[in-house]
Amino acid sequence: MDDNQLYQGIKKGNKEALGTLFDKYYERLCHFSLQFSVPKEIAQELVSDVFIKLWQKCKENNILHIRAYLYKSVKNSSLNFSKKQVSDKARKEHTLKPVTVQGDQEISLIFREELHKVQKIIDMMPKQRRIVFILNRIDGLKYKEIAGVLGISVHTVQNHMVKAIKFLHEQYQTQDIIKKTKI
Repeated sequence: MDDNQLYQGIKKGNKEALGTLFDKYYERLCHFSLQFSVPKEIAQELVSDVFIKLWQKCKENNILHIRAYLYKSVKNSSLNFSKKQVSDKARKEHTLKPVTVQGDQEISLIFREELHKVQKIIDMMPKQRRIVFILNRIDGLKYKEIAGVLGISVHTVQNHMVKAIKFLHEQYQTQDIIKKTKI
């Protein structure tokens, strides 16, 4: 079932459709919320609240793009929470989930090291560019959806992605060169 079919099911009072949508997006939305300097526990609450409000107001709202709606709602909730905070010390960093590699432990170790290297490079990006990159490459949102979620133009999203990919490529090569010269 696609997202819009799930949303139509939710509008009809189908709790299973809500559960399926929740399972599909909960973790991704929590990671997204972390990008706005929200502590992990608060991010989880904010995302849960978005789904509760979606359920409570599903008959009142007519949402055309549910995925974009979820991301925009989490973004707004996260920003509202961050504005209320005096301290930014509770910020948690977004991390990629390591994928388990079957077979050789050495391959698995190399894979985790490379994944960690890529995560460090992503974390070096300016905040807005990092968020755009994660939304597109990790969460799979389209440029138009990202533009709607972040309130920027599609052209700006494209610019961020071009710069992010170029930066990732340059930094990854630089780290490989440094690593090879130390050996």
